[in-house]
Amino acid sequence: MLLKVLVLVSCYFSVYGDETLPKCPKIVGRQKWGARPPLETEHVVIPVENVVVHHTDTKACDTEAACNAIVKSIQDYHMDKQQFPDIGYNFLVGGDGQVYEGTGWHHKGSHTHGYNSESFGIGFIGSFHKESPPEKQLLAFETFLYCSVNMLELKEGYKLFGARQVGNTQSPGDKLHDAIQKFHSFSPNPPNKTTTDDHHHHHHH
Repeated sequence: MLLKVLVLVSCYFSVYGDETLPKCPKIVGRQKWGARPPLETEHVVIPVENVVVHHTDTKACDTEAACNAIVKSIQDYHMDKQQFPDIGYNFLVGGDGQVYEGTGWHHKGSHTHGYNSESFGIGFIGSFHKESPPEKQLLAFETFLYCSVNMLELKEGYKLFGARQVGNTQSPGDKLHDAIQKFHSFSPNPPNKTTTDDHHHHHHH
């Protein structure tokens, strides 16, 4: 029964788009998950035009405490092993239905080579090669997209695509990639890379 209700809610957002913009989902700030300060931050021009979806290829989490721990370990991995200046994703979405602040709004992440300057990189926490993301994780993401447009961080006609469409990776996993293709903003043809991008390479999952 619960699932049915969520599906209705999700259609409600899609259908009524602008007139009844949903509130922003709960965003768990950096301080809350124990982020280290970034080594450097670079600003991007807003509104950004693209959203690139990744999965973290880690365990999933369904409580804030569990998600906090995973986000923190991803930041450690990105900074210590990948030499990124900060966690690579702009935001992450947990299986608990909350959004976690990565590099955040109008800061450049290190998530997709050639696309970091005009994209939000979103990391769905979990591994979605064979498992579908739970409905509330997708719903939090959908709400977050509306919220981003509403806050003028994301361009109204933005394009959404999976990491595999723009890089040599299996991310975001078959099941999550299937799920995002149902979004009206999904783009089968992602834009071309920009040459002005940074030199950070994202590791492959």
